[in-house]
Amino acid sequence: MQTTPMPEIEQPGAGNSAFMLDPQGYPNEFPVKIWVTELDSDLVTPAPAKQRIWLESPDKRTHSEQFQQCILALFSDVHFTRVIVRPFGIRMAPPPRHLRKIVSIDHHIWFHQSVDPRRPILVDTECKQLGAGRGVVQSEMYAHDRRLVATVVQEGRVEIDPHVRLPSPKL
Repeated sequence: MQTTPMPEIEQPGAGNSAFMLDPQGYPNEFPVKIWVTELDSDLVTPAPAKQRIWLESPDKRTHSEQFQQCILALFSDVHFTRVIVRPFGIRMAPPPRHLRKIVSIDHHIWFHQSVDPRRPILVDTECKQLGAGRGVVQSEMYAHDRRLVATVVQEGRVEIDPHVRLPSPKL
């Protein structure tokens, strides 16, 4: 069986890891710790439509494999559509006035192996297709022990005030 190898990245809190705990977290007290290499509020110039983040559940109770997949499904929706707007230098927090809406249109998850969401999970995300206000984002999710545990594809729709002139995308 051929699998996508996990990128060579240190886990958060390990040695010289470039990842920091995102103080913003996720809206509505969503139960997840998020480690990023850059804070969303720092994004003001166009950036590649790629992002790597670490996610971890702060809930340390033991759950069934099916419940763990539900947690992973929730994780899979964190930050994905944000990658669509990175090439335009648009940040999500705090959201700029010209960003009218960003929504998920379609979302698919393939679970490859079981994973413990109480341990860090690397999410390696890239926007594969961007145009006409839509983007297709693909992510691979890796367990702390480097196993590919899920693949996610999500399509998002972005609506920006038409009077705002955006920089050219960097794809």
